[in-house]
Amino acid sequence: MSKFYHFFVKVEELIACLLLAGIVSLMFLSAVLRKAGLPLNWAGDTSLLLFTWACFLGADLTMREKSMVNVDMLLNRFPVKVQKVIRIVCHIAAMALLFSFIYYGIPLCIESVERKFSNMNLSYSWASASVPAGSLLLLVTSGINLVKMVRSKDGTYGTQGGDDIC
Repeated sequence: MSKFYHFFVKVEELIACLLLAGIVSLMFLSAVLRKAGLPLNWAGDTSLLLFTWACFLGADLTMREKSMVNVDMLLNRFPVKVQKVIRIVCHIAAMALLFSFIYYGIPLCIESVERKFSNMNLSYSWASASVPAGSLLLLVTSGINLVKMVRSKDGTYGTQGGDDIC
């Protein structure tokens, strides 16, 4: 299972990097061609679609690498055991929010089937699907991190930051 998860993480990193590169390339190409009098009307919608997926994949990667922004100035004033409890409670609250994104995101996805992007004949459900799919990925990562927090002495789940991606 560990090998599969490691492989999955690498694939997720690759997809996130490709999405980011695609957004930058499309926007650059669109700007150049617009200046030349040949606008790419679909580039903005395509970039929006790629951006929705890149946001959730990027959030999952940063959560896995413990690279999220933390404001723990107040938290650090508490004893270590209290810090651990607060971290765990906050993590469980975040997981509940992610579960609600999945619960309400699936019907949103179904309702968006008929809605089309303005310049493409593509269902808006492809963008809406990023919410439940990305939240599911974040929920799995959060579950793994929660187990690490509970097992640790200080309520953390590893060192901050990770390997450079992209």
